[in-house]
Amino acid sequence: MPINDEIKKLREEIDRHNKLYHTEDNPEITDAEFDALYARLKKLEKKLGLIDSSPISKVGSKPSKNFEKHDHLKPMLSLSNVFNFEEFNKFEERINKRIINEEIIYSVEPKFDGIGISLTYENGNLVRAVTRGDGITGEVVTENVKTIDNIPRKIEQGAPQNIEIRGEIFFRLNDFEKINEQLEIDGSKKFVSPRNAAAGTLRNLDLVTVKQRPLDVFFYGLGGHSLDLNIQSQKEFLKFLEINDFPVNELVSFGSKEHARESVDQILGSRDSLSYEIDGAVIKVNDFNQQNKLGFVSKAPRWAIAWKFPASEKYSKVADVLFSVGRTGIVTPYATIEPVLISGANISNVTLHNLDEVKRLDIKVNDTVLVKRAGDVIPQITKVNAEVRDGSEKVVNIPEFCPSCGDPLKEEGPFLRCDVGMKCPAQLLGYFEHFVSRKAMNIDGLGTKINQHLIDLGYVKEVADLYKLRKFETELKSLEGFGEKSIDNLFDSIESTRSPELETFINALGMPEVGESTASALARHFKSFDTLRLAKYEDLMQIDSIGDVVARNILEFFESDPVGIDNLLQELNINDFVVSELSHLDGKRIVITGSFNEFSREEIKDIIKEKGGVPSSGVSPNTDFVILGENPGSKYKKAMELGIELVTEDKIKNFLKL
Repeated sequence: MPINDEIKKLREEIDRHNKLYHTEDNPEITDAEFDALYARLKKLEKKLGLIDSSPISKVGSKPSKNFEKHDHLKPMLSLSNVFNFEEFNKFEERINKRIINEEIIYSVEPKFDGIGISLTYENGNLVRAVTRGDGITGEVVTENVKTIDNIPRKIEQGAPQNIEIRGEIFFRLNDFEKINEQLEIDGSKKFVSPRNAAAGTLRNLDLVTVKQRPLDVFFYGLGGHSLDLNIQSQKEFLKFLEINDFPVNELVSFGSKEHARESVDQILGSRDSLSYEIDGAVIKVNDFNQQNKLGFVSKAPRWAIAWKFPASEKYSKVADVLFSVGRTGIVTPYATIEPVLISGANISNVTLHNLDEVKRLDIKVNDTVLVKRAGDVIPQITKVNAEVRDGSEKVVNIPEFCPSCGDPLKEEGPFLRCDVGMKCPAQLLGYFEHFVSRKAMNIDGLGTKINQHLIDLGYVKEVADLYKLRKFETELKSLEGFGEKSIDNLFDSIESTRSPELETFINALGMPEVGESTASALARHFKSFDTLRLAKYEDLMQIDSIGDVVARNILEFFESDPVGIDNLLQELNINDFVVSELSHLDGKRIVITGSFNEFSREEIKDIIKEKGGVPSSGVSPNTDFVILGENPGSKYKKAMELGIELVTEDKIKNFLKL
């Protein structure tokens, strides 16, 4: 291929991957593969002296159209990469050519694999949170960021007139696992990595969903600021962050070139034991005056470098490609592979997500594949090594019939679905397990093993049969492993759930994308299950936390009725949602804006919910009240335009009846 054609193709490919990564939060290739493409393009462009319109001169990708846009005071630049000591030495040599006869101290910190964020404080108050975007312009996600509890709303000590503070938002690995577990329970698509989960959550338009997910953050970078900030180094800046309660990573250290090398090794050595995902280390010149002397090249500073770590990937062999059936009937392909140890875990099963992924990988049985633990948690296949195929490979047989019940499958886009509901044993088990789980009906004494046993014995053919188990008391007590006392306790636990609260029952039904929070909103709005069941699309869309997809999922669920609701209702007495004397704000949509002296915004939100109100993220004609703090921003103006009643801080206690 002529070199100009290769450059054109590489530019298009890198632009596409940049958009997938930064804008759509849906990368198709690993960081290592992207770095390889980038390095190849850089080499070819350097050879021909071509840099105009090159991805090399850009940062990230254009912001999406879903959020308000805002320009950074100072661009959020990317970093050049090094991968070994030799490349780091070249970086250090370039610094010494520009900084002569001065001691160079470096800061070394982990390179977090999350999503970059820039917080703007004016006169000490948090006024704006903006994503990286294309480095110049990002998306305003202030309300979503304010759901992160450990982000200070106010700089108490040494606050300048204005300052941008940069950091990385991410999920702890155990929180990421819990989120995916809940998505699976809800019948929703799981995230493929903590980074995707953090990016998708931070840019989610549903504030209720964002609030439910425990985003975390580390801060490390200084952006634009007013001249009254008297800080001369990265070390001083981190100290400023710490005394103002900004989360700063504990692995940051400072020292000479030799210390930097040692620190990189230490961070790499700690990688598998960390509770969050990293993909390298960042090395910066500590002194800000020296940073200014060094300046920038294209999209990157000369005074900082990202030392990228090798990905946690290994090759293995595909033994088979099978298909599993989830609670909602989605049939998911997965590969069984020769066991391989990656980051301390023995991997033998790897999800393939859907049919599109099977086609994209062009995977076959007996293929050699590159396996990565995404986020060092979820195993995934990143590449098929087609070059080593020897003819023994077999094409994946896409099933026409459900592997659990044998009924015909339907294709819905990239997914296969079995739509017979609880007549399918796999779906019955999934619904049954969700229904009895701690966050749903909370029935003690039922685990996966006993649940499967009850289904295999034919005692449970639908969820309602759970409440008829007592007729099998003699048989159950005679079974091996089913002690008499444990069965009696199980019956007591089942009986205790015959009068569930409305929101508990709604959540237990397991409607796709209806978790605890949405179930609570539905209960508060409709008051009774019969009213909810008869609700139309327009009725559901009146609830702020419910969008088009969730509304249609609810309607489809009631229409298809995969759990046998009528039979279940014969066994239960569902308590209507009752507005207590204390719930004087029942159903009122209330927006909170600005900062407060006596309460935090989260405290106000919790009290509103206790009083029956619905905290809302945006001002609209449906808003009933706006609680107004200091520096309220555009929501105050919109509330005034719409004539919405305002509640100032001096009236909050009276309004909330505290």
